Amino acid sequence: MGYDAIILDNEGVLTERTSSEVWRAAARAAFAAFDVDPTTEGIDSVVHGGLGRIRRVCDVHGVPAETFWPRHEACAAAAQREALETGRKSLYDDVDALFDLDCDLAIVSNTQQRTVDHVVEAYDLAERFAVRYGREPTLDAVRLTKSSPHYLERALADLGVDSRDGTALYVGDSNVDVLAARRAGIDSAFVRRPHRADYDLTAEPTYEIDSLDDLAPLA
Repeated sequence: MGYDAIILDNEGVLTERTSSEVWRAAARAAFAAFDVDPTTEGIDSVVHGGLGRIRRVCDVHGVPAETFWPRHEACAAAAQREALETGRKSLYDDVDALFDLDCDLAIVSNTQQRTVDHVVEAYDLAERFAVRYGREPTLDAVRLTKSSPHYLERALADLGVDSRDGTALYVGDSNVDVLAARRAGIDSAFVRRPHRADYDLTAEPTYEIDSLDDLAPLA
């Protein structure tokens, strides 16, 4: 099966996953800007929760969610940038295999657009990833992240690929990635990195691979 375009997630696919400690520190820094010190449960509601939980914890502390969230996204992007620059978060070695693929490449990630752009710039990947989408720093963007197909569909449009042609593949490391691909009408590849050794797939991907090196026979 040949593909005209392969779209990849960032966290856990191109780069190592950001540690929970980094995410929590970023959330605390964002709340500190409003002189608020939430409980660990409140912080986890921001780190792991959806739009409803984010709004609820902001309401509890009297912070407008629409004001808090851009601050949070700036803190999270800065924290990930520091993790990349200090070596606590690295690019996977098998990313080099992508340069040998004869197809268009793009990135669609649930992390911040600023973070995606920094990864591309830091590792000189702009030549291969001209199309890249992370979430915008607004609350509405949270609703549009995977498993929503919104950003995948935008990437497909930018690449000039019709999902009905069966010529696009999305590579991710989670159930939401597989679901987003299905909702966008394209194939999916689940990459079982070491951090996903015992991960339970509840959505069936088109392929399961162990490394980005395994994309060559598919592409």
